[in-house]
Amino acid sequence: GAPCNNGRLKGRRCLVVGAGPCGLRSAIELRLLGASVTLVEQRTSFSRINQLHIWSWCGEDLRGLGARLIEPPPRNFGTNPDLLHISVNDLQKLLLKVALLLGVEVRMGLNYGGVRWGASGWEASLDVPQRLPKEGDASPRGSSSLPSQYSPGVLSGLAVVIGSGGFASTIGDNVGLRMVETESLRKDSAIGLIVNVVRSHGRAESELRSFSLARQFYNSMFKSAAQQTGVDLENIVYVKSPGAHYLVMMPRAKSLIAMGAVVNESRKPLLATNNVDQNRLEEYVRRVLAYPWKQGEPTLLSAIEKDAGGNFPGWADAGPRLFDFSKMRRSAEGLIFLEPGSGQPALPETVNDPGSNLLVGLVGDALIEPFWPEGLGIMRGFFSVLDSCHAVQLWSGGKAKAEVKQVYAHAYQQLKTLSAATRTRVLREDERKYGLPPKTRYR
Repeated sequence: GAPCNNGRLKGRRCLVVGAGPCGLRSAIELRLLGASVTLVEQRTSFSRINQLHIWSWCGEDLRGLGARLIEPPPRNFGTNPDLLHISVNDLQKLLLKVALLLGVEVRMGLNYGGVRWGASGWEASLDVPQRLPKEGDASPRGSSSLPSQYSPGVLSGLAVVIGSGGFASTIGDNVGLRMVETESLRKDSAIGLIVNVVRSHGRAESELRSFSLARQFYNSMFKSAAQQTGVDLENIVYVKSPGAHYLVMMPRAKSLIAMGAVVNESRKPLLATNNVDQNRLEEYVRRVLAYPWKQGEPTLLSAIEKDAGGNFPGWADAGPRLFDFSKMRRSAEGLIFLEPGSGQPALPETVNDPGSNLLVGLVGDALIEPFWPEGLGIMRGFFSVLDSCHAVQLWSGGKAKAEVKQVYAHAYQQLKTLSAATRTRVLREDERKYGLPPKTRYR
């Protein structure tokens, strides 16, 4: 019933670094397997309001963990007929409550300072963060932090470290997990634009419905939008969430340059802060909002301004932001064993005690940088959690390092190829049978 309560993990602890959705989901899964789990997060609040596009299996997984019973998310989670979605911070709050109910020890406001082999085995140093890293997602204005309820120090008796610190995480770098860059998208269509507009919850807004449109299916509409407004997009997703009007889209670079939102087309990197004119970018977004993407419905801008007395209500965060998807980072291996005493990658088997190795794995955006428009981040993220936790289960049960790594590597190879276009080829058809073992999910 609790395979990680005995074996190599008996009397030892799993450390999860990062309380994003995938870090919290890892802590929950490890706890369900019987492991003792501590989660460390350097922030002290959940402030990211961007919406996550949820694939159907993720929605069922969240319902199984208490969505619609535990709030947030609201009890109408999953009832939107147009798009299954949830805000990042609502998802974090849901998973945090479940983790605490299961007995996960959560330490907010502390920074992970790395691992070392000490007198009592593997230990991690925890300290007060000097400066919080810049988040890749939106935070509402005026969010604040409180000091940690825990003191800095050392967490000892570790058997497993799961890194879930987002795509800026350096946990893998510090233990020998290599990161590689891929160029999978055309330069001209590898830009993401995220927008959060204040909601007024008025009558005109009630007529708006969430939608997801792509040029490959609505080519004439996107051509018309470009001709009429100068806005040239590859795709656009709109979500009417409880906290904001959320949009994510992929604008073509040439249209941003033509409108002056991007100042110098020869600048590298193209989206450097001082090469983006924020006022022109906001004008670009207003043109997106003013275009009739859905026939028979008011434009987003007309409905939003009507409820705000004819004025634009403003941004729900710091304003529209551009992101570069031309190069994507991912871990080459995803999982590694460290040899006691050296902190270096483990040899095939430790002669004295194979169980004294430290298993280090990456999940979520720390493993593979997300591609938001397809909702891949959370789907691949949750699958990476299951893949890593399955490896932990095998390792705890006495499997050799080579076998654990082989099973994980096969799953990771499948995960790397997962996309909206390949899902039927990569994943098994019956989602009801998905479980912890990778063979229940991948073909």
